[in-house]
Amino acid sequence: MEESYNDMKKITTILAAILLTTIIAGQHFEPVPYDKKWHIAAGTVAGVWGTFAGNNLQLTPEQSALCGIAAATIAGIGKELIDIAPAVFGNDARFDMMDIAATIEGGVIGAGLSYVALKIFKKKPVIYGYVDKGLIIGTKINF
Repeated sequence: MEESYNDMKKITTILAAILLTTIIAGQHFEPVPYDKKWHIAAGTVAGVWGTFAGNNLQLTPEQSALCGIAAATIAGIGKELIDIAPAVFGNDARFDMMDIAATIEGGVIGAGLSYVALKIFKKKPVIYGYVDKGLIIGTKINF
C-alpha cells in the first residue's frame, strides 16, 4: 500500500510540474509561427517513423524512442542543409536553427507518443503455428 501511495505522489508531482511549465510557457512566449508548425508536424511524423523502425529492429522501447528522436534530428538538419543549396532552391532560402529545433521538438512529441504505445502494447512474441516456409510469429494482445 505504501508503494502505491509513493507512486501516486511521484505522478502527481510530475503532472503538477508539467502543468506549471505549460502555464508559464503559454504566458511568456509568442504564438508559434506558421512555418514552425510545419516543422513540428514533420518532426512528429519522423519521430513516430523512427520509433517504430527501431521497434522493427527488435530494440527496447527506450532505444526505439531514441531512434525516433534521432530520425527527427536528421530530418531537421537535412532539410536545413537543403535550404542552403542556392543552385537548387533559389537564393531566398536560408539556414535556420529554430527550424531544426522545431523539427526536433516534433520528433520528441512523436517518439514520446510512440514510446507510450510500445510500452502499452509491446508483448513478447508468440509462435502461432507452422506454415510451409517458416514460422508465423506475432504478438497476442489481451483485452
